[in-house]
Amino acid sequence: MKPSAKSDAPPQATSSPPVHPTLDDIAAAVGMSASTVSRAMSGSPLVREQTRARILDAAKTLGFEPDRIASSLSTGSSAFVGMVVPDAGDAFYAHVLRGARRELERSGYHVLLMETDHDPQRERDALRTLIAHRVAGILLATAGGYEPCRAPVVFFPHMPPGPEIPGAGLVASANAHGMDLLVEHLRWHGHTRIGYIGGEAGRSTADERYEGFRSALAREWLAVPGEYIRRGDPAWTPEAGERATRELLALDPPPTAIVASTDWFLIGALRALRAAGTRVPQDIALVGFDDPPFSDLIDPPLTVISFDAGEIGAKGAELILRQVSDPSPPVEVRLPVKLIVRRSCGCAEQTARAADFMPTTSELT
Repeated sequence: MKPSAKSDAPPQATSSPPVHPTLDDIAAAVGMSASTVSRAMSGSPLVREQTRARILDAAKTLGFEPDRIASSLSTGSSAFVGMVVPDAGDAFYAHVLRGARRELERSGYHVLLMETDHDPQRERDALRTLIAHRVAGILLATAGGYEPCRAPVVFFPHMPPGPEIPGAGLVASANAHGMDLLVEHLRWHGHTRIGYIGGEAGRSTADERYEGFRSALAREWLAVPGEYIRRGDPAWTPEAGERATRELLALDPPPTAIVASTDWFLIGALRALRAAGTRVPQDIALVGFDDPPFSDLIDPPLTVISFDAGEIGAKGAELILRQVSDPSPPVEVRLPVKLIVRRSCGCAEQTARAADFMPTTSELT
């Protein structure tokens, strides 16, 4: 028996759906032109409903996903909103992201998140990348690298230093009022020598909180010596809070209470006080702005100004969507704050008092 002749024909390819199906693949599956498929997918009234249903069924079977980048080229923007933060792992930014995402997804938008690691150049690169992807708008926690761009921008929780930015919105907490509540509470405890740890001048959050502190002292007829004020460090870190607290403890006399303007300064101050053997609140009362995680479990539990970071994200997203649908003058939104009274101020029991401040919205001029 002769062996069968070896065929030179290539082996038959097994039929399998394409990994990234296109309009041409759908057209081949239904036996129609790609232009008919395109019209059906875009909802054109020129395509009969029976034909449209057949095309959509084939698209679903093949796993077709529309090319959002190509779509953005024709519409001028995409169904994405960019969000740029210095540290995606920080609890504050995580809460802001969740609030923004919930608000945006209700309107059919999604978030493109970029992290700058507090690097201005990385921020500039992130903004350029988002603009290249034609995002509908940008929520920006600036690290100092902002450049004017074509998309609507809403800053949080502070504006960048320098001249006013035309067309930009802002969402932030009621910083000055929060400081007023802290000073008022410390005065209720009888403190007159109050130290302050704050961020560098030029950042709106740092400036607003410091001015709120100064205004509250003036209202209480307190003249705090300049050496009781420690601000100017660009690194909003626990280490900066520790260093400032050691300097305050070295004064003669030292303050009897310390106000930390951020959660990281607050944690750093507590570390320094513990290392020095200074008891809180028996020797020095300690209060702060922002409510860090587990602040109610620390010994002693920390008296703080608290606000809803998720609401910052939701309001920022709301402003972006407003700009997308109907461009209007940029606005500034101030969210309410709450004084959370725990034991680090000298109070015996944990309580919470809502501030009498209501959220405000005003046009940025």
